Amino acid sequence: MRDEEQDGGPLEHDSNARPEVTDQSADPDADPAPTAGSEATQTAGAEEAESAGDDPLAALTDAVSGLTEQIREHHARAAARERVIDNLHAEVERLRAGEQNLLLRPVVTDLQNLRKDLLHQARTLPAEVARDQVAELLESFALSVELALERCGSAPIVPTEGDEFSAREHRAVKLVPAERAEQDGRVAAVVADGYRDTASERVTAPARVHVYRWTPAETSSTEQEQERADA
Repeated sequence: MRDEEQDGGPLEHDSNARPEVTDQSADPDADPAPTAGSEATQTAGAEEAESAGDDPLAALTDAVSGLTEQIREHHARAAARERVIDNLHAEVERLRAGEQNLLLRPVVTDLQNLRKDLLHQARTLPAEVARDQVAELLESFALSVELALERCGSAPIVPTEGDEFSAREHRAVKLVPAERAEQDGRVAAVVADGYRDTASERVTAPARVHVYRWTPAETSSTEQEQERADA
Protein backbone atom coordinates (compact mmCIF):
# COMPACT_ATOMS: atom_id res chain seq x y z
CA MET A 1 0.00 0.00 0.00
CA ARG A 2 2.73 2.30 0.91
CA ASP A 3 4.47 1.60 -2.28
CA GLU A 4 1.34 2.24 -4.29
CA GLU A 5 0.77 5.50 -2.62
CA GLN A 6 4.30 6.55 -3.24
CA ASP A 7 3.97 5.90 -6.90
CA GLY A 8 0.95 8.06 -7.12
CA GLY A 9 -1.85 5.74 -6.19
CA PRO A 10 -2.98 2.37 -7.38
CA LEU A 11 -2.11 1.36 -10.94
CA GLU A 12 -4.87 2.06 -13.37
CA HIS A 13 -5.78 -0.57 -15.94
CA ASP A 14 -5.01 0.62 -19.54
CA SER A 15 -8.03 -0.16 -21.61
CA ASN A 16 -6.22 0.80 -24.80
CA ALA A 17 -3.45 -1.67 -24.30
CA ARG A 18 -3.24 -4.31 -27.10
CA PRO A 19 -3.43 -7.93 -26.23
CA GLU A 20 -0.23 -9.81 -26.52
CA VAL A 21 0.02 -11.69 -29.87
CA THR A 22 2.19 -14.68 -30.20
CA ASP A 23 4.40 -14.49 -33.30
CA GLN A 24 4.40 -17.94 -34.91
CA SER A 25 6.94 -16.92 -37.45
CA ALA A 26 9.47 -16.76 -34.75
CA ASP A 27 9.18 -20.54 -34.40
CA PRO A 28 11.08 -22.16 -37.28
CA ASP A 29 9.39 -25.51 -36.73
CA ALA A 30 5.86 -24.14 -37.09
CA ASP A 31 4.01 -24.89 -40.36
CA PRO A 32 2.84 -21.84 -42.33
CA ALA A 33 -0.87 -21.47 -42.83
CA PRO A 34 -1.97 -22.70 -46.32
CA THR A 35 -3.35 -20.17 -48.81
CA ALA A 36 -5.49 -20.42 -52.00
CA GLY A 37 -2.61 -19.32 -54.28
CA SER A 38 -0.22 -21.89 -52.94
CA GLU A 39 -2.76 -24.70 -53.43
CA ALA A 40 -3.36 -23.75 -57.11
CA THR A 41 0.38 -23.66 -57.73
CA GLN A 42 0.84 -27.08 -56.22
CA THR A 43 -2.03 -28.53 -58.32
CA ALA A 44 -0.63 -27.07 -61.56
CA GLY A 45 2.80 -28.42 -60.75
CA ALA A 46 1.39 -31.87 -60.13
CA GLU A 47 -0.49 -31.80 -63.45
CA GLU A 48 2.61 -30.63 -65.30
CA ALA A 49 4.66 -33.39 -63.73
CA GLU A 50 2.04 -35.98 -64.66
CA SER A 51 1.73 -34.69 -68.25
CA ALA A 52 5.51 -34.50 -68.62
CA GLY A 53 5.74 -38.13 -67.61
CA ASP A 54 3.12 -39.20 -70.28
CA ASP A 55 4.35 -37.04 -73.24
CA PRO A 56 6.78 -39.56 -74.88
CA LEU A 57 4.23 -42.36 -75.07
CA ALA A 58 1.46 -40.03 -76.24
CA ALA A 59 3.72 -38.53 -78.93
CA LEU A 60 4.71 -42.00 -80.15
CA THR A 61 1.08 -43.09 -80.25
CA ASP A 62 0.09 -39.99 -82.22
CA ALA A 63 2.95 -40.54 -84.69
CA VAL A 64 1.99 -44.18 -85.28
CA SER A 65 -1.64 -43.22 -85.75
CA GLY A 66 -0.65 -40.53 -88.25
CA LEU A 67 1.53 -42.93 -90.24
CA THR A 68 -1.23 -45.54 -90.25
CA GLU A 69 -3.69 -43.00 -91.60
CA GLN A 70 -1.25 -41.85 -94.29
CA ILE A 71 -0.62 -45.43 -95.39
CA ARG A 72 -4.36 -46.10 -95.54
CA GLU A 73 -4.89 -42.99 -97.66
CA HIS A 74 -1.97 -43.96 -99.91
CA HIS A 75 -3.44 -47.41 -100.53
CA ALA A 76 -6.83 -45.87 -101.24
CA ARG A 77 -5.32 -43.48 -103.80
CA ALA A 78 -3.31 -46.30 -105.39
CA ALA A 79 -6.44 -48.44 -105.71
CA ALA A 80 -8.29 -45.51 -107.28
CA ARG A 81 -5.46 -44.99 -109.78
CA GLU A 82 -5.50 -48.69 -110.66
CA ARG A 83 -9.22 -48.52 -111.33
CA VAL A 84 -8.76 -45.46 -113.55
CA ILE A 85 -5.94 -47.17 -115.48
CA ASP A 86 -8.02 -50.31 -115.97
CA ASN A 87 -10.96 -48.26 -117.23
CA LEU A 88 -8.72 -46.33 -119.65
CA HIS A 89 -7.15 -49.55 -120.91
CA ALA A 90 -10.55 -51.10 -121.52
CA GLU A 91 -11.69 -47.94 -123.32
CA VAL A 92 -8.58 -47.97 -125.53
CA GLU A 93 -9.19 -51.62 -126.40
CA ARG A 94 -12.79 -50.84 -127.36
CA LEU A 95 -11.71 -47.90 -129.50
CA ARG A 96 -8.99 -49.98 -131.15
CA ALA A 97 -11.44 -52.76 -131.94
CA GLY A 98 -13.87 -50.21 -133.35
CA GLU A 99 -11.18 -48.64 -135.55
CA GLN A 100 -10.09 -52.03 -136.83
CA ASN A 101 -13.64 -52.95 -137.69
CA LEU A 102 -14.11 -49.62 -139.41
CA LEU A 103 -10.93 -50.04 -141.48
CA LEU A 104 -11.60 -53.66 -142.35
CA ARG A 105 -15.27 -53.21 -143.16
CA PRO A 106 -14.71 -52.55 -146.91
CA VAL A 107 -12.42 -55.57 -147.16
CA VAL A 108 -14.90 -57.73 -145.30
CA THR A 109 -17.62 -56.61 -147.67
CA ASP A 110 -15.48 -57.45 -150.71
CA LEU A 111 -14.61 -60.86 -149.30
CA GLN A 112 -18.26 -61.56 -148.61
CA ASN A 113 -19.13 -60.68 -152.20
CA LEU A 114 -16.26 -62.81 -153.51
CA ARG A 115 -17.41 -65.80 -151.47
CA LYS A 116 -20.94 -65.33 -152.75
CA ASP A 117 -19.73 -65.22 -156.38
CA LEU A 118 -17.55 -68.29 -155.95
CA LEU A 119 -20.41 -70.30 -154.49
CA HIS A 120 -22.75 -69.12 -157.23
CA GLN A 121 -20.29 -70.10 -159.97
CA ALA A 122 -19.68 -73.47 -158.33
CA ARG A 123 -23.44 -74.23 -158.32
CA THR A 124 -24.07 -73.00 -161.87
CA LEU A 125 -20.90 -74.29 -163.53
CA PRO A 126 -21.78 -76.49 -166.52
CA ALA A 127 -20.55 -80.05 -166.80
CA GLU A 128 -18.25 -79.29 -169.70
CA VAL A 129 -16.23 -76.12 -169.45
CA ALA A 130 -13.48 -75.05 -171.82
CA ARG A 131 -10.09 -74.02 -170.50
CA ASP A 132 -10.49 -70.46 -171.75
CA GLN A 133 -13.77 -70.11 -169.88
CA VAL A 134 -12.20 -71.33 -166.65
CA ALA A 135 -9.27 -68.94 -167.09
CA GLU A 136 -11.63 -66.02 -167.72
CA LEU A 137 -13.70 -66.94 -164.68
CA LEU A 138 -10.63 -67.12 -162.41
CA GLU A 139 -9.33 -63.82 -163.72
CA SER A 140 -12.64 -62.17 -162.83
CA PHE A 141 -12.30 -63.41 -159.27
CA ALA A 142 -8.69 -62.17 -159.17
CA LEU A 143 -9.94 -58.75 -160.28
CA SER A 144 -12.39 -58.69 -157.37
CA VAL A 145 -9.54 -59.43 -154.96
CA GLU A 146 -7.43 -56.72 -156.60
CA LEU A 147 -10.15 -54.14 -155.98
CA ALA A 148 -10.31 -55.19 -152.33
CA LEU A 149 -6.54 -54.80 -152.00
CA GLU A 150 -6.65 -51.35 -153.56
CA ARG A 151 -9.14 -50.28 -150.92
CA CYS A 152 -6.55 -51.32 -148.34
CA GLY A 153 -3.86 -49.23 -150.04
CA SER A 154 -2.07 -52.06 -151.83
CA ALA A 155 -1.71 -51.97 -155.61
CA PRO A 156 -0.36 -54.92 -157.63
CA ILE A 157 2.85 -54.74 -159.66
CA VAL A 158 2.14 -56.64 -162.88
CA PRO A 159 5.21 -56.98 -165.11
CA THR A 160 4.98 -58.45 -168.59
CA GLU A 161 7.42 -60.37 -170.70
CA GLY A 162 9.90 -58.10 -172.40
CA ASP A 163 9.82 -55.38 -169.72
CA GLU A 164 13.16 -54.07 -168.54
CA PHE A 165 14.24 -55.59 -165.27
CA SER A 166 13.94 -53.23 -162.29
CA ALA A 167 15.86 -54.11 -159.16
CA ARG A 168 13.42 -51.99 -157.15
CA GLU A 169 10.22 -53.70 -158.32
CA HIS A 170 11.43 -57.12 -159.49
CA ARG A 171 13.28 -60.04 -158.00
CA ALA A 172 15.12 -62.33 -160.36
CA VAL A 173 14.54 -65.92 -159.31
CA LYS A 174 16.09 -67.43 -162.45
CA LEU A 175 18.43 -66.38 -165.27
CA VAL A 176 17.48 -67.44 -168.78
CA PRO A 177 20.04 -67.44 -171.62
CA ALA A 178 19.13 -64.76 -174.15
CA GLU A 179 19.11 -65.46 -177.87
CA ARG A 180 19.89 -61.88 -178.79
CA ALA A 181 21.94 -59.16 -177.18
CA GLU A 182 18.95 -56.80 -176.96
CA GLN A 183 17.17 -59.30 -174.68
CA ASP A 184 19.81 -58.93 -171.99
CA GLY A 185 18.33 -57.61 -168.73
CA ARG A 186 14.70 -58.03 -169.71
CA VAL A 187 11.89 -60.06 -168.18
CA ALA A 188 11.65 -63.52 -169.68
CA ALA A 189 8.68 -64.78 -167.64
CA VAL A 190 6.52 -63.69 -164.71
CA VAL A 191 6.31 -66.06 -161.76
CA ALA A 192 4.24 -63.87 -159.41
CA ASP A 193 3.04 -60.30 -159.28
CA GLY A 194 4.31 -57.86 -156.69
CA TYR A 195 2.65 -55.16 -154.59
CA ARG A 196 3.31 -51.56 -153.59
CA ASP A 197 1.84 -49.23 -151.00
CA THR A 198 -0.32 -46.62 -152.72
CA ALA A 199 0.31 -43.96 -150.05
CA SER A 200 4.12 -44.13 -149.91
CA GLU A 201 4.76 -45.81 -153.30
CA ARG A 202 7.02 -48.21 -151.44
CA VAL A 203 7.32 -51.71 -152.82
CA THR A 204 6.05 -54.11 -150.18
CA ALA A 205 6.55 -57.28 -152.24
CA PRO A 206 8.64 -57.32 -155.45
CA ALA A 207 7.41 -59.28 -158.43
CA ARG A 208 9.20 -62.58 -159.00
CA VAL A 209 10.44 -62.94 -162.57
CA HIS A 210 12.88 -64.77 -164.86
CA VAL A 211 15.46 -62.53 -166.49
CA TYR A 212 17.33 -62.88 -169.78
CA ARG A 213 21.13 -62.88 -169.62
CA TRP A 214 23.11 -62.46 -172.83
CA THR A 215 26.43 -64.31 -173.05
CA PRO A 216 28.27 -64.03 -176.39
CA ALA A 217 29.20 -67.47 -177.72
CA GLU A 218 32.49 -66.38 -179.37
CA THR A 219 34.70 -63.33 -179.17
CA SER A 220 37.37 -62.24 -181.57
CA SER A 221 41.04 -62.47 -180.66
CA THR A 222 41.27 -58.67 -180.70
CA GLU A 223 38.52 -58.38 -178.12
CA GLN A 224 40.15 -61.06 -175.96
CA GLU A 225 43.49 -59.23 -176.06
CA GLN A 226 41.77 -55.96 -175.21
CA GLU A 227 40.07 -57.61 -172.24
CA ARG A 228 43.42 -58.98 -171.03
CA ALA A 229 44.99 -55.54 -171.34
CA ASP A 230 42.16 -53.93 -169.42
CA ALA A 231 42.49 -56.54 -166.72
